[in-house]
Amino acid sequence: MQFVYGLTLKTILKDIPKRFFKMLNGFEDSRFLDVQLPFVEYRQPDLLMELPDNSLLHVELQSSNDSNMEWRMHDYFCMIYHQYKKVPKQLLLYVGDKELRMGKGIELECLQFKYRSMDIREINCVELMDSGELGDVLLSILCKTEDTKGTIRGIVTRSYPMPTKERETYILKLLNLSRLRGLTNTIKKEVKNMPVMIDVSKDELYLEGKLEGKLEGLLEGITGML
Repeated sequence: MQFVYGLTLKTILKDIPKRFFKMLNGFEDSRFLDVQLPFVEYRQPDLLMELPDNSLLHVELQSSNDSNMEWRMHDYFCMIYHQYKKVPKQLLLYVGDKELRMGKGIELECLQFKYRSMDIREINCVELMDSGELGDVLLSILCKTEDTKGTIRGIVTRSYPMPTKERETYILKLLNLSRLRGLTNTIKKEVKNMPVMIDVSKDELYLEGKLEGKLEGLLEGITGML
């Protein structure tokens, strides 16, 4: 998962957008397990959660097709089971713009391994736009929509009553996610029409690769969870 998308998505998802998570696994709540897996090299799954029924859910975020994805998921499965002695549920959540072409498991004579694979565009954005959780609303930019401009307007509008710093962070997250759909310029035009001015110059510099560290620090400071 690329740094830009991975950091933003993890920040949003670690706030537990309830409606989105219920669509993924049937539960609105969970407890995150921040873990590095010490086998040969340190690996850290994108999201590992303990669900209310005490089961484990591993979600791996992917913005591009990876021909080796099945084996990566298998590696995570083995490492998670070894550490927690529980069989994790696994979900490959695809957020890229191209068609999802990755498999859902391994079928060999000596090994049968499966996991769930989902394109986030299987979710209708309307189901998330009505949520009271801002994380749900932000994620709707990546979901299926029949009215892209209307969806963007609705997402941006939700930032109107926010305090300045909270609003800027919200818009920066939206801008980052919009790159996955090629909608950055559309978002910026909508932001410029907002009744309250938003300083998106930070994002301009960030897109040019000049403020990655500062943006990471901003997101970490606000969430306190990464």
